[in-house]
Amino acid sequence: MTPLAEMRRCCRSYDNGRIVALNDASLVVGRGEFVSITGPSGCGKSTLLDILCGLEEPTSGEVFFDGQPVRGRAAWARLRAARIGFVFQSFHLIASLTVAENVELAMLSQSRSARQRRDRVAELLDLLGLARRPAQLPMELSGGERQRVAIARALANRPEMVVADEPTGSLDSASSAQIIDLLEGLQRSEGIAVVIVTHDRGIAARCDRRVEMIDGCIVRDTQPAPERPKGMPA
Repeated sequence: MTPLAEMRRCCRSYDNGRIVALNDASLVVGRGEFVSITGPSGCGKSTLLDILCGLEEPTSGEVFFDGQPVRGRAAWARLRAARIGFVFQSFHLIASLTVAENVELAMLSQSRSARQRRDRVAELLDLLGLARRPAQLPMELSGGERQRVAIARALANRPEMVVADEPTGSLDSASSAQIIDLLEGLQRSEGIAVVIVTHDRGIAARCDRRVEMIDGCIVRDTQPAPERPKGMPA
């Protein structure tokens, strides 16, 4: 089966090559996978994530989505709007907009009627336990609630992949667990691929795959063991 997203030998350097943020990184993300990217601060995790979804262009190498190369800002913008959702550590909600307006904002570039957008917002807020919060402003919510709004926004256009950069980094342990429960549940029920950058080894351990980075390089990719046929001894 064709991978959903793939990076082939991608490098990213700055300052005329003197700073190497990503070095010959190749990564395949399958449909419906739950993948963690771990490693020390400054090792290139966020750069890898940004290149995987076209927020940055590699200095060399190529990125594919659904088997097709993606090149240029316009092509990436169209792809992100329709097929990739984003969740960030700092939420990135617009303070002057209500919960419902923040979620609906993601759909304004799509050809949907106002009624369709409102119905999708209501569906998502109900799914994420925010049905009583549509008129609230972000600053009236807890950190965990704000992150759930961000997840609702990420899901607004029914993406095939959600990328999350330290989505629990500013939350307490209870809220962090709730957010990961939500992402894991959505991955399993909706078949969405989730790629999450995290420093938390407990979160990484819950993922189907654990990709570890050091100094801009992928040094380990721990994939789940293949299922053993019935009757075969362990």
